[in-house]
Amino acid sequence: MSVALAEARMTQTELAAKTGRSTAYVNQLITGHKKPSPEWVELIADTLNLNPKQRQALHVAAAKQHGFKLDLTKKART
Repeated sequence: MSVALAEARMTQTELAAKTGRSTAYVNQLITGHKKPSPEWVELIADTLNLNPKQRQALHVAAAKQHGFKLDLTKKART
């Protein structure tokens, strides 16, 4: 998420203000001390105006933080 923040030229404090959270909470998300919900990831993606590829990467990173082992590059079996 820190890369997305830098690309959006936004600080943690600005992201916190725009999402209604504290700077400490945003910092805890970035450092991995808090695990974001899918709704929170969407709010961050919307706030940072991420493109679909960046949005997916943010969701994958959040899912991995929750302990999921994802490989979205493999096609589903039919």
